[in-house]
Amino acid sequence: MKNIVFDIGNVLLDFHPQEFLKGLGFEKNIEDRLYKLIFLSDEWKELDRGSIDYEVAEKIFKTKAPDLKKEISIVLDKWHEMLIPIEANVNLLKSLKDYGYNIYYLSNFQKDVYEKMYNKHDFLRIGNGGVISYQVNTLKPDHFIYAILLSKYNLNPSETLFIDDNFDNIEEAKKIGFHSVLFTNCDELKNSIKPLL
Repeated sequence: MKNIVFDIGNVLLDFHPQEFLKGLGFEKNIEDRLYKLIFLSDEWKELDRGSIDYEVAEKIFKTKAPDLKKEISIVLDKWHEMLIPIEANVNLLKSLKDYGYNIYYLSNFQKDVYEKMYNKHDFLRIGNGGVISYQVNTLKPDHFIYAILLSKYNLNPSETLFIDDNFDNIEEAKKIGFHSVLFTNCDELKNSIKPLL
């Protein structure tokens, strides 16, 4: 094994929009509407894909729910605040890097917030590279995004471990020949990685 590929959301950075919405103090029915309107929307996926920007997405959300214009603005302005580092996994990444493994990132992420996180957190800058969905206009588990990563860095999937919290993403990686670990909790991940340390 030479290469370790990390997903970012819910592997290195917490992403729990329902908990985030609860913390904003909205009524429960408003929380539920905002969660479906924003985080479960096609527009959210298109933001990850890089095919629309925040201005366009915000207009669409406000057109769909004109009575929630103020709340939509608050959510879009603040949602990045929920992206808190998962310290145990960040420490594991750093240990793997120190042991000499090549570290890469493969994540569905939106341009503006990814750039904010990249500048804020050193662990997103210490890797050997990566592919983020908005950069290539495609999303995991599309085969193409994995192929781009392999081609860009001349990686052999049989020498590469992929870590993700999404079952479909893991299954696609396995089809291509990656070794894969489905992230469920920090202790299990550490135990899975132990043979590499």
